[in-house]
Amino acid sequence: MNSQIRYLAIVSERPETLANFYSTYFKMRELGRSDAGDTAVTDGFYNISILKRRDGADELGINHFGITVDDINKIEARLKEFSPNSEIRQDNGGLFHGDYRVTDPSGQEVTVSTHQFHTPSVERGFPCIRHLAVCVENNDEVLDFYVNVFGFRESTTSQKIRAQNRVVRWAADGATAMAILPDRTRRDMNERESPRDGLNHFGWLVNDVERFLNSLPEGCVSQRPSSRPMAEYRGFDPDRNPFDISQDKGYEIDVGQWVHG
Repeated sequence: MNSQIRYLAIVSERPETLANFYSTYFKMRELGRSDAGDTAVTDGFYNISILKRRDGADELGINHFGITVDDINKIEARLKEFSPNSEIRQDNGGLFHGDYRVTDPSGQEVTVSTHQFHTPSVERGFPCIRHLAVCVENNDEVLDFYVNVFGFRESTTSQKIRAQNRVVRWAADGATAMAILPDRTRRDMNERESPRDGLNHFGWLVNDVERFLNSLPEGCVSQRPSSRPMAEYRGFDPDRNPFDISQDKGYEIDVGQWVHG
């Protein structure tokens, strides 16, 4: 099954400001805008939809992510077999949303697309998104959900951590390393580094980290502890959404398959 994470939704009071930030410093290209104030940008693979907050209904920040699939019927069948309580339902569709939506065992909303979220078919350059992280209380259950329903794989990094009796898990889809981290009650990260449960942060791969860091606004990036895998730096965008940056450590995007800058 060819299922991959290719979408990320960020809710903001000022989508244009965020879009300009990622376009200016991360070379993202605009996919389109809506009359309601939404803006979608891309690194050539991901659709990052920055959605205008409406009537205070949505929580600000990184809101949900999306998975592209070849056959929605296979996903429906797998949900019935492995997660019968996870109902699949219609989503809004179009540039800024997927076609369907499901909820994983942690309560995280996941949108599903059969149209690659309208991303262009171009070769990816640098910087590019290669990492996504969620913080949950039921790590094994969440990992099993993405493995069984969407065909993700548990990476070798995750297998090693499991052998150490630690609760962190890593899933891989062939393009993105997905960290399934402990929730707030079980992690030792400080508030600046890890401010929220649920969908927490995403990560970039760059090919010249010193030059890249020097191009960013002063004070928006700091070095991560050397013990943290797969990222050397942590940064924050103008809305204080966290992101990781890596060059040398890289990300394990499939079992034993790493990408580096």
